[in-house]
Amino acid sequence: MEILRELEDFATRKLASTIIELLGNISDENFIRLTYLAEKLTSDKEILAGIRGIRYYLQTPDHAAKKLFRRIFSYLPERNRRKIFETLFMRAWFLGNKRRDQFEKEHGYRPPFVMILSPTLNCNLRCKGCYTLGYGTKPELPYEVVDRVLKECEELAIHFITVLGGEPLLYPHLFRMIEEHPRIFFQVYTNGTLMTRDIAKRFSDLGNVMVVISIEGYEEETDRWRGKGVFKKIMSAFEYLRDARVLIGSSATVTSQNAETVASEEFVDFMIECGSFLQNYFLYVPVNGKADFSLMVTPEQRNLLRKNVSRFRHTKPMFFLDFWNDGPHVEGCIAGGRRYFHLNAKGDIEPCVYTHVAVDNIMNTTLKKALNSPLFQAIRKRQPHNPNHLRPCMIIDNPKVMREIIEEVKPYFTHPGAEEIYTEKSKEMDEYAERYAQFADKIWEEEYVNKCVRCATSAGN
Repeated sequence: MEILRELEDFATRKLASTIIELLGNISDENFIRLTYLAEKLTSDKEILAGIRGIRYYLQTPDHAAKKLFRRIFSYLPERNRRKIFETLFMRAWFLGNKRRDQFEKEHGYRPPFVMILSPTLNCNLRCKGCYTLGYGTKPELPYEVVDRVLKECEELAIHFITVLGGEPLLYPHLFRMIEEHPRIFFQVYTNGTLMTRDIAKRFSDLGNVMVVISIEGYEEETDRWRGKGVFKKIMSAFEYLRDARVLIGSSATVTSQNAETVASEEFVDFMIECGSFLQNYFLYVPVNGKADFSLMVTPEQRNLLRKNVSRFRHTKPMFFLDFWNDGPHVEGCIAGGRRYFHLNAKGDIEPCVYTHVAVDNIMNTTLKKALNSPLFQAIRKRQPHNPNHLRPCMIIDNPKVMREIIEEVKPYFTHPGAEEIYTEKSKEMDEYAERYAQFADKIWEEEYVNKCVRCATSAGN
């Protein structure tokens, strides 16, 4: 493999070669052995803790993590297992982490792990509440710009790219982009309605990609959000991707109308049956210039999702990401280049996909400069935005923080209407944040702060 030829250190090359060999031989013993070998590839405390946590679960009889590994290994062709190891694990995590460490020593700030790229805003659907509605559907990045940006990502040791839209399958250069950047792991979000068997096969042939299908529940919930007939097309998309052995994920926009459904055990089991290995949850955030506060989840619904996901992580053979509720795992907000940022189809470099402000456009600068812009610096110096990491967001949980940043930096809004939640509807945002604060602060104190105190006391005794 290419990664082996690039490794100058003999010991690292030997380790990587052994891991690659083990990827072709599925067994519980090899799963455990892989974790010990992976430990030798890094000195990063966070990554080491993650590896040791995985090993603990793999050694626990019938734990969901062991079932998940078995699912993935038995499903993926061996060639694709190796491709994902090369891009996602070796380049993005192990080698990438070392290079990001070195960059931070030299430049004073650390490149993020992920870039969110929206190369086009063209879409065949107009989903209710979509965060992109304010941008329109015409903006699209020329391939020359995308190619240049991805090369800059590799120089910054960013090897994980999430592709959003619009609808990525409408971007005419999508497959060229993935094919011409084989060192990068791509996560492509799609509404699924344009998927065909030929497209699924192309994803499988490339190997360095996961396809994530957006789905808001069953037929009633999904068609209400995305349009009549969409759910049935999504079911066909899952079938085509499964048959082609493409790594599949699923993603739900969580609203007051579907929270109980998508947070249910029955829905998670349904997604696993559809072939998904990853379930993402994103709360509806009213940032598109047409804020509908009735769609925002209640504190009780947000907490239901938190509790259920915590349980699912130990009982379901699936990987879960619960944005906002996962704040305690990453010490709050990860935007502004701390862990990720967003490049939209107009070229604006935004702190995150929901923070529609910018001070830089990629047509006039480089990622290296933009990642240390006054806007990104202002966000990072305030992180975490709240000592309660169940309230991580500077938009919905701490809106006064975002207004303070806007007043200090004076960025431009990246589409008409993006300013409304910071101006004429700021009162509604503050009221929402306060309602959740009263609810979440009690949970934080009892389940996180007091639990840590009890654990520390027990350890001391």
